[in-house]
Parts: sequence; structure tokens; C-alpha cells
Amino acid sequence: MSSTVTVACGAGFAGDRMEPAVDFATAEGIDAIVLECLAERTMIAGLLEREKNPSLGYDARLRPRLSPILPLTFPRRRAVITNLGSANPSAAAAEVARLAGEMGLAGLRVAAVLGDDIVDRESHVEWQDDSVLEDGGRWLGVHAYLGVDPIAEALRQGADVVITGRTTDSSLFAAPVVAAFGEGALAGALTVGHLLECSGQLTGGNVADSRESGLTAAEYADLGFPWARVSADGSAEFGVLDGKPARLDPLGATLQLFYEVHDPHAYLTPDAILDFTGIAFDPLAPNRIRMSGARSSGIPERLKAVGFRQAPGCIADLEISYAGHGCRERVLIAAETMRIRLEAIPGVSRFNLDFVGINSVLGLGVDIPWEGSEVRLHVGAVCDSDATARSVEDEIYALTLSGPAGGCGIRSERRAHLSVESGLIARDQVTTSLGWYTA
Repeated sequence: MSSTVTVACGAGFAGDRMEPAVDFATAEGIDAIVLECLAERTMIAGLLEREKNPSLGYDARLRPRLSPILPLTFPRRRAVITNLGSANPSAAAAEVARLAGEMGLAGLRVAAVLGDDIVDRESHVEWQDDSVLEDGGRWLGVHAYLGVDPIAEALRQGADVVITGRTTDSSLFAAPVVAAFGEGALAGALTVGHLLECSGQLTGGNVADSRESGLTAAEYADLGFPWARVSADGSAEFGVLDGKPARLDPLGATLQLFYEVHDPHAYLTPDAILDFTGIAFDPLAPNRIRMSGARSSGIPERLKAVGFRQAPGCIADLEISYAGHGCRERVLIAAETMRIRLEAIPGVSRFNLDFVGINSVLGLGVDIPWEGSEVRLHVGAVCDSDATARSVEDEIYALTLSGPAGGCGIRSERRAHLSVESGLIARDQVTTSLGWYTA
């Protein structure tokens, strides 16, 4: 058995670039490629698709992502692990097996990780905000965050592709390491997964000041994605493929280490409570660093649960632009006009008005000087029915004739009133299993 396992990040979100996974599929020394493509917004889309057609509910990019790489990874016995299964990992795994069969990859084995769907145990979830249960709505889905074990077991049993639904992102990357080295490498493997899960964010993307990254637009357009070579003790070396532009250094790794972390002493995952305070990053060469010091203690008593809920009514989401001389004064009049009109519409429970580029991100309480020669008014309204939302929608168009001069570029949308709720569920309420499909 090799003394290391090398895991590569081929995608860090649903719409990530396709090329890095293809590059990793043929690169020397890669043992597993992970496509981390599932977030709450993509999962809710899957749930809505599954409602329309029970054979759907997985990510629509499943075939486009896997068809270029399976003919390259399967002959090399290079595992592909992904949460593209979204709300229907069984259907996704069956689709991958069909795809492999169409491509002549006879014998390719696909494992679906099952058990995250706990909608039938929703009453056992302790919701962070239980007032949502009184909104008159319904659950589209309720899912528990699964961990490393079922993915690692699928790899031990010879899966060429592992498809999951809702798991922790880090577990996708940790599983090949745990499958090879066991629980002794768990803390390091999960820390590696946490660092790899956002693809280019580790290698120079999303740096607070783009000048500090030292990367040009052309280099960002071809940014190298990270790989990690993990040892049995949980230490790891990180790099990018030779020739790829990147900025992979201890500073960027430290920033990613604390991404979405509330308590560095106790970062909760289904498999372990991680302590990041002893982590050290040492530079080895340009775009090459070493990580050590991962540790953990115990496991959480409960698992995180996420619920997707549809409330009655819908949301109207509208925008209109004003440009040129006096645009600030005109857009303020337009906003006040909308406020007066919306307050008079029965069935609008609440609404917000903001200005894109001024306060739509930071909020109404932030004093930002107005600059430029154009501004865009954004209106969002919670409505009790589609008919009410249509009335709100009509008001944004009315501004073009019965409002300040120059309103243009209108965008209007009516959509379901959906929410994402967080909660906790006892571990013994969640049971995992594997479903197998062969090309």
C-alpha cells in the first residue's frame, strides 16, 4: 500500500469550471478526484425537480461533468467522488451507470450513498427557528449531513464512482484517505477536505485585495485547482498542477482554514470535533505548502439537519434603472412611489427597497456616498398569492409612464416563497446504506 493518498479538487461548487477535473483525470499521481457541487440553493432546485419527476432531482450537470472524465479515470482506477446526487443520489448513480455503459466502460461500478433523506423523521429535528412550523407551509425535503464512513466503505468495496446527496463537503475529500489509512488519519483528512472544498479559493481566488494575489485576469481565467497528498499521520502537502497559475501559500491556506468556522477549537463535523488551533502551514516551493498539526476530540452527539420549506404565497422580485443627470433624485422618487403603492396593496406582508451598488449588500443602515451616472432600484415583496405578486409587478412597470423620467431596464420575477431551515437530529435517527449500479 502507498504511504500517501493524493486527492484533487475538480470542482468547488455546482457551476465551477469543467477543465480542472479533466486535467486531474490524466495527471500523474492522482488517486481520487472530488467534485463538490452541492449547496442549499442547488439542493432546493433538485427537490423541486424531484417533485415533478421522481427519476430526477440530481444535478443537471451530472452528465456534462462526468462524461469527459470517466473514460480517463476508469482505466486508471482513479476514483471519482461527488455530491451531484443532490436530492436523488440513487437516480444519479443509475444515470452514471447508464452513461458509462453508453461510453463502453463495461464493469464500472457506481455506489450511491443513501440515508440523508430524513423527511419522515422531521418531528425528531430540533429546529433553530421552530416558528417556521406555524407558517402554514410544507416541507419540500429534510436532510441530515452525513459523514465519511459510507463514502469510505464504498471505496473499500471497489466503487469507481461514489455519488452522495447531503454530506459534509470535507467528508468527500477525507473518504479516500480514511479508506486507505483508517481512523488514525481522520483529523488530518477532514482538515484537508475543509481546505480543498472551495477549489480556487485556496489557490488565489477570492483574495480580499486582488492586487495582493499577484494574479492577472488571464491567470484567474486559468487558475490552478488544488490537490493534497495526505500521509497516514494526517499531515499533507498541497499543490497545483505544474504550469498552472496560482497563489498557494500559508496566508491563503490560513484564510481558507477559517472559512465558515465559528470556533477554531471546536469545528463540528459528523465524524469528529476538529481543533484547528495547532495547524501549521510551511512553504515548500512556489505554490507548494505543507500542513501539519491536525487534531480532533470526540464526535458531536447530534447531526446537523437542513430543511427546505415552501411557505404560502410567493415573492415578487423587481428592478428598474435610472441613468444620467439627476439619476439619484429620480431613483429616490421612484423608491418612495413604490413604497406608497405597495403599502396600499392588500396581501403584501412585507417588502424591501434598496439600491444596487449602493446598499443592496451592506444594508440600508450603511452610509455610502453615491457616485456614478446610473443607479438601479431593487424591490422585493412577500405576497400572499401569485395574483398579489402580479399587482406588485405591475407597479414597477407603471413607473415608466407614471413615475420619474428615464426608468428603463426593468427585470421582474415571481417565484415561490422558499426558505432553508437549520436544525439538529440525534445520530441514532440517521442510518446510512449503499446502493450499487454497474455499467
